[in-house]
Order: sequence, then structure tokens, then C-alpha cells
Amino acid sequence: MIYFAKPSISKLEIKNINKVLKTGILTDGYFQNKTSELIKNKINSNFVALTQSCTDGLELAASLINLKKGDEVIMPSFTFTSTANAVVLKGANPVFVDINPGDLNINVDKVEKLITKKTKAIFVVHYGGNCIDLKKILKLKKKYKLFLIEDAAHSFLSKYKKKFAGTIGDIGVFSFHETKNLVAGQGGAISVNNRKLIKRANYLLDKGTDRIDFLKNYKKQFISEKIKSKKKYYSWVDTGSEYRASELSSALIYSQIQRYKKIYSARRKIWKKYFNYLRKLNNKNIQLLTNNKESKNVYHLFAFKVKNYKLARKLRIFLQEKKIPATFHYVPLHSSKFGKKFKRGEMKVTQQIWKKLIRLPLYPDLKENEVNKTLILIKKFFKKN
Repeated sequence: MIYFAKPSISKLEIKNINKVLKTGILTDGYFQNKTSELIKNKINSNFVALTQSCTDGLELAASLINLKKGDEVIMPSFTFTSTANAVVLKGANPVFVDINPGDLNINVDKVEKLITKKTKAIFVVHYGGNCIDLKKILKLKKKYKLFLIEDAAHSFLSKYKKKFAGTIGDIGVFSFHETKNLVAGQGGAISVNNRKLIKRANYLLDKGTDRIDFLKNYKKQFISEKIKSKKKYYSWVDTGSEYRASELSSALIYSQIQRYKKIYSARRKIWKKYFNYLRKLNNKNIQLLTNNKESKNVYHLFAFKVKNYKLARKLRIFLQEKKIPATFHYVPLHSSKFGKKFKRGEMKVTQQIWKKLIRLPLYPDLKENEVNKTLILIKKFFKKN
């Protein structure tokens, strides 16, 4: 069985990991600071902090906008549990919305009718590396005075028009999990674009303390008793948790960002080969996903739809037996055991599509003969079915 996803690791990553180990500083060090600043400048954000995961970023976002019991947050049902968990952990309720059949992003035309006096925010998900068209969402945000959170776990460095995903709403979050385009092992980042939230973001990141106001030089690792301030000690000022990424994770993602053009180029080449081959098959049972014309795709995954569930399952089994790890994606949250209890809109598209989805292996080191084998097998399957 070939890999479904596999990180691209070079000598640079190993070199920088060794640097961290030699310093003996494994938290809050050089690479954490350096990488946060690198991402901040690269995506033109007002504030960026590395986190231990994208899940952490989402939970931070929920805290920053002060979600509380009874609040409602609109989001797609077709997303990972972390998007909804961040809301539920605050006692608030996710309100699920259907997706577009073309790009599997939230159907913006169905959002407004679900907005109530309890609605506090909209969580959008930029699915598969392709940004959602945010024009209507931004109008709704302004009209109803809502927070907009971008779950860009799939879409680091993708763009909507001229802006990077994660910098358009009040807050954006990214994933650097080992299955993503760029990896930190287990890591993520939060981009805070609403300046009113930045000061508190640092407190939440530092376990609810104002330590950052006192300890700005990571090399010292202590607060001088000679500090020239009326307040000489940091203390507990808010809620918070252990959110910040370790130095090892930070060094890894720093190295990956240095190499992102090569990594993204390789992903694009494979994605294009899949897409062009399947399009030329012109088979009525294959339905390719579409890209938002206003979006710059970063090719996080390659997925397509099959005409019906029975055929899709048969294809997945066929490919897996040939050692190709083809798979579906999310079980919709609204239909899950825990998600059924929450208010939702109609989910006709989500319900029809999720079982018919096929995702194919996609990573920089995927060999050309492995890609060719996958495509030939798909062609062979549809000739017989």
C-alpha cells in the first residue's frame, strides 16, 4: 500500500531540529518567534502565533470572541469535528449549513435565513485548498455585526482575490498536521486580524497570564528583579491554556515554509495530472470538483465524486485491494451521533455527496508511476462498471 499522505522532509528540517536540540531551549524560543513573524509578514496578518494544533487555534478563536452558553455559530456540516467542538466547549450551539455541490464549501445563499438574535459568528471552512467566495459572507458579517472565523486548515497560503486565507475575517486558523501541505508534526497557527483581540490573544496563549509583557527575550528565561515598572511580576489575568507550539514543531514548520514553493509545485503537478486525466475520460459516472474563480488553490487534496454511493464504495474497495488508499472524507456532523442534537438547516447536498466522494493519494514524494497506476486502475474500473 502506498501512502495516502506523507510529509516532505529534507536535510534543512533535520538541520534545524538539531539546532533546537543543541540549544536546550525546547519551548518559547528562537524558532517559535521567528516562524510566527515569518508567517505574519508572509500573509500580511496583524498577529500570528504558532499553536500546538489547528484545533487549539479554533478553541482560541472561540474564547477570543467570548462565545457563551446559548450563542449560535453558523458553520458547514461537512467539516472536521474540531470546528464544532470549539463552539460546543464554550456551551454555544453550532448551526449547520449545507454545502455547494461544486466545491464542497458552505452554501452562502443558505446562511442568512439561519441568522437569529443568538447568532454570534460564522465559521467558514476553505475546503481542500480552495477558498470559499466570501463576498456575501462579508456583507452578512457587516449587516448583522457578526464575527467571521476562517478555518483554513486545508488552505495555508491560498488566496481569495488578493488576500490570503485566514486574513480576511476577524480570525483565521491553519493546520500543520503531518497530513497537511506543510507540516510541523502536530502543529497549527492562529491569525488575528481584528486588532481589538490581539492583546487578549497573548494572554490566552500564555495560560491566562500576562507573562509576555515581562518576558520578551527568550534567551533570558527569567524576569529580572531590576525591571523598571510599577508591576514587577506577571500574574493570572484571564483564562487560557498551553496553546503555544514547541520549538521542535516551530523549527519544522519554519523549514517547510522555506521550501514551500517546491512542495506546492510538486502537489500542483500531481493534482493537475489527476484532474486532466479524469476530465479526458469524459465518463458520466465521474464528477470533478470545481475551483472558485476568485481563489488561488494550494492543492491540499484531490477529490472527485462518483455518480452513486454503491459505485463509489465499489471503486474505493477496488483501489484499496490494489494497494491504492482511496478513501472518503468527513461523515457530516449533522448526521453524527453527537451532532444530531444541534439545530441545523437542510442538508440535501451534504447528505447526497459525502458517501460518493473519492480522495486519492497526494503528496510531493508520490512517484509518477504510482500516479499513473492509480489513474489506469480507475480507467479500468469504469470500463467494467
